[in-house]
Amino acid sequence: MLDVVCFGEILWDMFETRPAAHEYRRELGGAPANVATGLARLGAKAAVVGGVGRDRFGEALVLYLANDGVDVRFVVKLPNRTGLTFVTRDAKGEPEFLFYRHDSADLAVRAKHVVAAMGRARWALVGSSTLMTRELARATARFLDVAGRAGASLFVDLNVRAHLWPSRRAMERAIGALVRRATVVKASDADLRAVSGGAAGLRWLERHAPQATWLVTRGGGVASAIGEHGSIDVPALRARCVDATGAGDAFIAGALATLVAARAVPRSASWSAPEVWRTALRAGHLMGKKAVSRPGAVAGLVHLGRVRAVIETAASRTKTRSAP
Repeated sequence: MLDVVCFGEILWDMFETRPAAHEYRRELGGAPANVATGLARLGAKAAVVGGVGRDRFGEALVLYLANDGVDVRFVVKLPNRTGLTFVTRDAKGEPEFLFYRHDSADLAVRAKHVVAAMGRARWALVGSSTLMTRELARATARFLDVAGRAGASLFVDLNVRAHLWPSRRAMERAIGALVRRATVVKASDADLRAVSGGAAGLRWLERHAPQATWLVTRGGGVASAIGEHGSIDVPALRARCVDATGAGDAFIAGALATLVAARAVPRSASWSAPEVWRTALRAGHLMGKKAVSRPGAVAGLVHLGRVRAVIETAASRTKTRSAP
């Protein structure tokens, strides 16, 4: 069985490398693809579900993911063009995105493309960005159904871009319905402000996802894990930020890889163990620091021995706790 299946966009990020020379370099993009890659590099069995075009960009994406050990059997190849996003960065490494995704393959996945085998994993990961178009939302609902029937726990990544929604009411209703089904919700402070319309982010989670565990990140500040284990805070690591693209995706990969290694699912002994969640936050921070060190969401996710060792510590403690 797979450890994690990640549902959503797969595309290329085109990074401006030398503006004066008009040079760009392509890097893997799309939050679910980034998370799946991070998980695979940490040794988890991860697959991605999404659409690519029947073009050279699409072929290259599938090959890139497969070479990283990501299971690509559920990638849907469509007549639409592969999605592209052009990325520029300011002096602090904060990215600005220009999307070339009108009717692109990543947005053209339909409910008919989702099959039962896609849900057979311990965890299913979905981001809120898959809810912004009617047909993709229907495909997301189908994926959630097959994952639920297979017994997968649901990890929801809040990736809120309020300006892309037709209305705030539509956004709040769709995202609220998604997080109500979640086992874990990961959100940044900015995501919570955007979806709640103000500073009441944790109250929004209390109202819409009271049964879930929350992972809340605050940029370069403290990250929190809040759930039945209590509330745990772990400060972020100091890092020189070359490019912030994919930092949250890398954080998710580290945290989720920890839960997988520790076999932490609801009603298990490790689920309520504070040290598991502390390790998840620490692994997330380590992966985030790696991600921001180079341009590209996953380019910096190399030499992960230290992260693997941290995760293995949580797994070893879990095995000791469950031993007779």
